[in-house]
Amino acid sequence: MKYNNINVIEKLDQLQSKFVYSTKLAETLSISRRTLLNWRQKPDSISSKYCLEIDVLYCQHFLIPEWDDPKQRFNVVLLPDNMPHNEALFMPFLRRLSYGTIEIETDMTKADFDSIIDGDRLPKNMDKQTFHEGFNTFMTHRQLWQRIVERGEPLPITVEAIKSLHADFMRGVYDNPGFFSNKVRVMGRLEQVQTTHPDDIDEEIHRWVYKEAKSVTLEAIAKAHAYFILIHPFGDGNGRVGRVLVMAQCLNARLMPPVFNGSNRAIYYAAMEHAMKHGRYAPLVRLFYEAAQRSMRST
Repeated sequence: MKYNNINVIEKLDQLQSKFVYSTKLAETLSISRRTLLNWRQKPDSISSKYCLEIDVLYCQHFLIPEWDDPKQRFNVVLLPDNMPHNEALFMPFLRRLSYGTIEIETDMTKADFDSIIDGDRLPKNMDKQTFHEGFNTFMTHRQLWQRIVERGEPLPITVEAIKSLHADFMRGVYDNPGFFSNKVRVMGRLEQVQTTHPDDIDEEIHRWVYKEAKSVTLEAIAKAHAYFILIHPFGDGNGRVGRVLVMAQCLNARLMPPVFNGSNRAIYYAAMEHAMKHGRYAPLVRLFYEAAQRSMRST
């Protein structure tokens, strides 16, 4: 993503041209004007949290308008014929996919993830919850690959299958794995986006399965993903479940699954917000195609 090649001060300068007043830019980033001035003098002092906030804001103001073209067309990205049974190709891909979905949501390092997958015991100084997060995520992706690709058994995406995937991800991490939430949920960065009321989750998920589960194009899968995240049926782990559903739908259709990780996290957040708040999916669809193409080039 091109925003990764622009330093943070350049991004702030470009954002300043949009906001005009530094107080308005500071307010949008939930910081003081003095902090903004300090950042310009000492860019190394900007925490990773605020670097992400700046990146998302940059994507919202510069990439989303550029990508918001519903007439754009992309070539189909099929799963390579030489990949399904070649462990030297698919195993690195599964590791990137698995770590990517954790990297978006947590502070887990790649080194810790690798030690979880490659080790035969709990890594030193790692708590059990972190271990379960990494191990469950990799094994859930690995088992889906084995079922759909290696054994040639497409996954029927049902309400119970969605609950089962949540249990696979969150066992040992979350108190109530595999059950829909009975509380109002807030979507992290998207606090203004209203999720489905707890009383309506079951009905809405059944509707999602009926309308979206059998999607067979990346465009349809991208739209289904935004819809699922908007429902937000679980108390925690919705992103991981939503992204593994993307993988399952792609593999069912023999498409190359897109990889979402730290390198495209900002545009992922910006495109998802654009889709859920404005009902405009073109940037999200473009992201899915670009992420799938990058996955292909990395194999």
